[in-house]
Amino acid sequence: MRIHAWIPVLLALATALACEKYVPPPTASIAGETTGVLPDPSAPFVVQFADPIDVSTLRLEVALYEIDADGNLPDERGDASTPLHVLFSHDPDAGDQLGTGALSDDRTTYTVTPRAPFPVGTKLVLLVEPGLSDGAGHVTHYRQRIPFSYAFQCTGGVGTRVLTSGVYFFLLDVQQPIGTQIQIWASLVVDPKTGLFTGQFTRAHRNPDGGRCSPPCNSTEVCQTLPGPPACVVPSTRAGTVDEFPDWIPNADPPTGFSFTVKGCAEDQPSGAAALATAPADLVVQQPAVTVGGLTMTASFAADAQGVIRGTGALQSPDVELGTASLGAGQGTMTARSLSVDEVPPGVPAPPAQ
Repeated sequence: MRIHAWIPVLLALATALACEKYVPPPTASIAGETTGVLPDPSAPFVVQFADPIDVSTLRLEVALYEIDADGNLPDERGDASTPLHVLFSHDPDAGDQLGTGALSDDRTTYTVTPRAPFPVGTKLVLLVEPGLSDGAGHVTHYRQRIPFSYAFQCTGGVGTRVLTSGVYFFLLDVQQPIGTQIQIWASLVVDPKTGLFTGQFTRAHRNPDGGRCSPPCNSTEVCQTLPGPPACVVPSTRAGTVDEFPDWIPNADPPTGFSFTVKGCAEDQPSGAAALATAPADLVVQQPAVTVGGLTMTASFAADAQGVIRGTGALQSPDVELGTASLGAGQGTMTARSLSVDEVPPGVPAPPAQ
C-alpha cells in the first residue's frame, strides 16, 4: 500500500484517540471537613466518593494518626509489633469492625457509625486501601490517607485533673503549606477547676555543645545523643519523637528565637483523656521571616503507664506568610509530653503573671 493510502487510516486513529477521555479512579474525601477539621463530633462520619464505587472493592479504616519521623503509620513500618490503632474498619470479607457502615443508594457516600465516638482533639486518619474501583475498570492502586480531627470548644466549666501545670516539649509537624518541624518548650499554668490555662511557647533548638559527642563535632554540626548512639548532625535535623527532648534547649531571643503566650482550655473526657483547645495566637520568627497567623491547636492528653502526660493533636492557621508573601492556610500535627522538674533545661520562660 502506498504511503498516501495510509493517511485516512492514521487520521481516523488520531481522531479516535483525541476523543478518548481519561477517567480517573474513584477518590475519597470526608464530607464537611474544612482544612482537615470536622466541626461536630456528634454528627455522622461520612466518606464521600468522586464517582459511584463498587462496594465489593471498598476497604477502609479510621485510625489514630500516629506517624514516625519518616511519616509512616505503624502498619507501614514493616514491624508487626506496632499495629495500626484502628477505631473502625470495613472489609468486604470480614465485614465491619468497631461499628457499622452503610453505602448510599447512589454509591457515592459511605456513612460510618462507630461503636464508640471518635475522640475529640486527637489527630485521626481515614485510610482507603488500594483496589477501590468504580466497577468500570478504573482502580486506585495506592492507599488514600486523609488526616482529620474534630474541633473542640472548651467553656471553662468542667476542669481537668489530667492536664497539669508544668513544662512540656512539643513537636509541631507542619504539612501545609510547606513541610517543616517546629520544636517548642511550653510552660503551662493550668487551673484544674476551670481547665483554663496560660502557656508560654518558646522555640527549642538543638544543644550546640558538640563536645557531648566523641570525637567532638565540628563547628557546623551539633551532637545528637538520642535515639543513640551519639552522632554529629546538622542543627536543622528534625526530632524523631518528643522523647528526644534532652538534645534541645530554649531559644527565646530574636532574631532566630521566639517566645509567645498562648491561652487555652482543657476538659477531662469520659475516656480518661483531656481534650484541649487553644485560642488563636501568632507565631512570628524574624530570621527567616515567617509568620504563622492565628495558630490554633486541638489535642488530646493522657498519662501513660509511667505517669508522663502525652498529647497528640492538630494544628491550623488561616494564613502563613514568608516575608510579605502569603503562602495560604497551614495545617499539621502535634505531639507533646510532660517533663519532671529535674528534666527541664535552664532558661524555659514562664508565662506572664495573671
